[in-house]
Amino acid sequence: MTVKVKFFASFRDVFGVRERDLSLPEGAPVRSLLEAIADSPRRRAEIFEGEALKPLVVVMKNAVPIGSLEGLGTPLAEGDTVAVFPFMTGG
Repeated sequence: MTVKVKFFASFRDVFGVRERDLSLPEGAPVRSLLEAIADSPRRRAEIFEGEALKPLVVVMKNAVPIGSLEGLGTPLAEGDTVAVFPFMTGG
């Protein structure tokens, strides 16, 4: 299956693109997608803290935060869009 990954804010610089298509096995969880894109020590350090998602990293599947779904175990399907960005504040 193919899933679109979109990067926002400073993650565009870290990952070198605004978006990319990623091929994964059908039903793969969000964790598999994140591990696939965390393909260097720097990129992994931006996303993970040990085996957990860093607290200030926001991951959304089809505009819904994965924390509202099944977290890193949230299954993906053909055509899904996953957004990855650092938590931002402002006013």
